[in-house]
Amino acid sequence: MAWESTGEWVSAPGDVDRIPPFDPRSGDHLWIIVSTYRWGGPDVERPTLDTENLLAINGPGCYYCEQPWTARLATRRCPGESA
Repeated sequence: MAWESTGEWVSAPGDVDRIPPFDPRSGDHLWIIVSTYRWGGPDVERPTLDTENLLAINGPGCYYCEQPWTARLATRRCPGESA
């Protein structure tokens, strides 16, 4: 699979998973921003990730505890799961 944005192609495997497992010893949050794009379905050979197909940008928030970023939360340990 490949993604296109601003004319630049980036190839990546379809099952990319680079999210590290939660480490309860550190209590570090994993802050993420999620973008959602419109896709034409399996008949579309190359998904285009550009502003015309961008539907939403959500975040930042913690992947592990599923809480939105706040200055206060950023100073606290992550519990590792949603409350």
